[in-house]
Amino acid sequence: MTGLRRVVPSSFQALLPPDQQKRAERAIAVARAFTATAALAGIALTPAAPGRYVQISYALVGGYTAFAFFAVALLGFRPQRWTFPAVAVHAVDLSVAAAVTLFSSDTNNSFWVLFLFTLLAAAYRWGFAETLATACAAVSCLVIEAVLAHSVLHEGGPFLQGQFATDRLITRSAYLLLAGVVTGYLAESERQFRQEITAIAEVISRADVRAGLKHTMAVVFDALLRLFDANRALLIVHETSTDQLFMWEARRCVEGSAQEVRSKLLESDRLPTYMFAPTAAAWHARRGGRGGDRFDVVALDREGSRLSNPERWAFPPEFVAAIQPFDQLMAVGIELGNEWTGRLFLVDPLIGAARTRVLGFGLRIVRQIAPAVQNIYLMRRLRSAAAAMERGRIARDLHDGVIQAVTGVEIQVAALSLRLAKESPSVANELRRLKMILREEVVGLRELMHQMKPLELGPHQLVDALEDSVQRFQRETGISARFVTQLDRVALTPRACREMAQILHEALVNVRRHSGARNVFVRLTAVNGDCRLSIDDDGCGFPFAGRFSQADLDATRKGPLVIKERVRLLGGELTIESDPGRGARLEIAVPISAYGIHR
Repeated sequence: MTGLRRVVPSSFQALLPPDQQKRAERAIAVARAFTATAALAGIALTPAAPGRYVQISYALVGGYTAFAFFAVALLGFRPQRWTFPAVAVHAVDLSVAAAVTLFSSDTNNSFWVLFLFTLLAAAYRWGFAETLATACAAVSCLVIEAVLAHSVLHEGGPFLQGQFATDRLITRSAYLLLAGVVTGYLAESERQFRQEITAIAEVISRADVRAGLKHTMAVVFDALLRLFDANRALLIVHETSTDQLFMWEARRCVEGSAQEVRSKLLESDRLPTYMFAPTAAAWHARRGGRGGDRFDVVALDREGSRLSNPERWAFPPEFVAAIQPFDQLMAVGIELGNEWTGRLFLVDPLIGAARTRVLGFGLRIVRQIAPAVQNIYLMRRLRSAAAAMERGRIARDLHDGVIQAVTGVEIQVAALSLRLAKESPSVANELRRLKMILREEVVGLRELMHQMKPLELGPHQLVDALEDSVQRFQRETGISARFVTQLDRVALTPRACREMAQILHEALVNVRRHSGARNVFVRLTAVNGDCRLSIDDDGCGFPFAGRFSQADLDATRKGPLVIKERVRLLGGELTIESDPGRGARLEIAVPISAYGIHR
């Protein structure tokens, strides 16, 4: 994700990009022009005390005013020619303020606005540390001026035109430091808020409903890994309505971006492993020395306040084993109404001493991004439901219209062939041939209608759906078909269940159209963590002999293309064993809980 800047280092400092730097300098230049003009007006409106250095202060302010308007003109009309470093320009502002104060009259307090301008400029450009450093530099200038006036010149300005006054120096130094602290703090708070809003906006802007949920999760993980400089991200989501537990995972590659996002379905009984107490909204754990099991924990409640005594928490051993290896771990809770609950884990994020502040930032950004991800998920479900309803409508129209009409024609042709069997055997034979063609078309239309019907399957419905598909195949084709399994449910996602049902349907269609088989045997098993679906028939087999893996089928361009693509999308493996003239066997193996979701 190019262009996304990390905004959560220990000091929350981040440099502005070049285009924003020019914009900031333009704003500062306008403010400088107003400040210099105000100082120049102060000279004209305030009676000047007599002194040999007054004219020098007047000349300094006049030259500074000219420089200010020059900067405004250059940045306004030719910004590409402005090549002065911000630090150098800031040093000029501070030096002019110090010099004018040195040579000005004690009664002319208008020149102190120049010091205030330097503090505001530092706060606008950078943040708290630089603003405080500017205030300290201004105080140092005042001290140097006081020492110079007292020990060397003995005359002039506030210090050159009077006696050395310690109380006056302390008062003015305190004012400058106080102004620097307050201004820097306000600027730093505003900068943090702006950076958080920018980061959230960049992540949400990259989410695309058309690209699907996986693309959105990849964008979110990439952003989080970059923002917190973490090595790995895991998202555990529990869907309350289906009691399903999902885990999304992404690792950071060498270039810094997230690798391909993987998702898998976990057994629901593993929910306590990841959603254990405490119920803090966010927490950060840092492992003790020598990789022990003791952790230093900082936690926040739902309002972002720090919880007391989090070090007493105990992490379940199975949780530590599931997340390993890690030295630091950050977790943020997710709650989206009554539909989703979960936790986001960031493994080994780069977090300094400001752990509470970084946790607060993580809590806020997750609360902003999670609803956007949920909206994309719900939008996908809505689009799928709308498409399913439309397919169902078309399927009903096929059944009530075209299929009924073709079936009626088939019946009339059959009756006519019986009537002409004795009078014109040749015509009767042709009519019987037409009847078989019509019968094939009816079966094909019914298969198309079945494919278009909405198919909402889950782990508990898959076995029954496969059995119904085999029985319907036997009724419609007359081919003996048998389904055998000892499973009640299969721990696959709804999408994977739908794909398995479609794979079986496609395989049975191929048997009817091409094999000439009389018997079909379908088996569903779970072997070595895989869901295995096998289809055996005693037909003519494929035009090749032997056992071929999916890699072999791809290399030789053999095997059913549609089935191969569906198996590949599931991250499974297709194996075909063919004996020409005696039959064929298709075996589809899909990992039960460790396959990628590709849509």
